[in-house]
Amino acid sequence: MSQNKSLTKQETAAFASFLEYADTARLNRNLRNMLLLYLMHEDDGIPADLPDLLYDLYHFFSLLDEVG
Repeated sequence: MSQNKSLTKQETAAFASFLEYADTARLNRNLRNMLLLYLMHEDDGIPADLPDLLYDLYHFFSLLDEVG
């Protein structure tokens, strides 16, 4: 699933801007809470692509842990 990719200058600048202006610790906490609340209250069943979503979010949360 993973791809080795070099960031372009524009992507690097966008990421640097994100890190400068975003409260990554708060974002990390809030996204985790949203995910857990969603899963706790999902009455109609979980989506079929949940494994992919969780895989992607796991790595995104790991990134936020590093930069937050």
